[in-house]
Amino acid sequence: MAHTIIPIDIPQAPTSLHIERGAIARLAEVITSHGIALADRRVLLVVDRNVTQLAARSAASLAAAHAHIGAIHLDATETAKNLDAVEAIWHAALAHHLDRRGLVIAIGGGLVGDLAGFAAATFLRGVDLLQIPTTLLAMVDAAIGGKTGVNLTLPGGGLGKNLAGAFWQPKLTVADADALTTLSARELRAGLAECIKHAIIAGEPRFTALDIDAEQLARGDTAALDRLIPSSASVKAAIVTRDPFERGERAHLNLGHTFGHAIETLPKVDLLHGEAVAIGLCAASHCALECGLLAREEHDAICALIQRIGLPTELPAVALEAGLADEILRRMAFDKKNEEGVLRLVLPRSIGRVEVVTGVAEATVRKALASIGVRA
Repeated sequence: MAHTIIPIDIPQAPTSLHIERGAIARLAEVITSHGIALADRRVLLVVDRNVTQLAARSAASLAAAHAHIGAIHLDATETAKNLDAVEAIWHAALAHHLDRRGLVIAIGGGLVGDLAGFAAATFLRGVDLLQIPTTLLAMVDAAIGGKTGVNLTLPGGGLGKNLAGAFWQPKLTVADADALTTLSARELRAGLAECIKHAIIAGEPRFTALDIDAEQLARGDTAALDRLIPSSASVKAAIVTRDPFERGERAHLNLGHTFGHAIETLPKVDLLHGEAVAIGLCAASHCALECGLLAREEHDAICALIQRIGLPTELPAVALEAGLADEILRRMAFDKKNEEGVLRLVLPRSIGRVEVVTGVAEATVRKALASIGVRA
């Protein structure tokens, strides 16, 4: 069958992304085609409860290749993305007698991929990992690049996103777009937020291509998705290859996320990660506009594309309580990019150029928050 392979040539941890419809049903064949052994190997599947039928197909394929299969099923919620879940995976690995030749395979969205990746990075000080993303967001972003982690409760309350974790590259990531049929229309659209982020980073050709396909993508058109997935994933793969440990350019991939992470788990908002990122992209764009970094027409183009895709550009009215700006700023103060207590924001200078900006005035950040509907 037709497939695309995107190499990610990280020193000491080379990996690749294999994109192919129908790959999950013939997973063992795909894995072994990349030189990864399965016969007589102990394999632990870490499965999002929402995709148990997909996982069963994978398990059947792997068992036919004479792998010894164990499994643990997890709830894919932000409140369950914690060390208790990682410990549950460790204990499942122990019960399955996983040894250092063992293999952990994550089957699900980015949340399950993060948990399984952190468990694989730390069990027996590191066992092999494969990522089988089943959401668009994970296929183009979360499952690529080896970031793993869990959320932590912040001092004063609220969840801090991915504040404990490790870099642990998968041996292979397999993206099967047929898995997207398990998603609701809302979940599919949420994944498109990361694609918009990649297009802003990559520049006009990709941004224009995404804009042309916006309506088709919003309704899940197969041909449009088949064009988008390798195009968008290749943006992240290229950046991760150049900067695997986020010592420079990789921070650009956090565009929209400082704002997005701070609002995602607010009480009453009920936002998916991609929806929060979409709102965060609008806030970051407005912040750049206020700083004199971004032209008005490019700011408007970014927010218009987000709206055409069917994603939110403002917080839902139910969440807009007095004093919310103070709470968001408090949460932003715990962002991983901050240094010595100084806020660092990834902001667009143009479509095709983003940068990390240090020391943006609080008044400017508050104006950006007001642009997404946040009350003082």
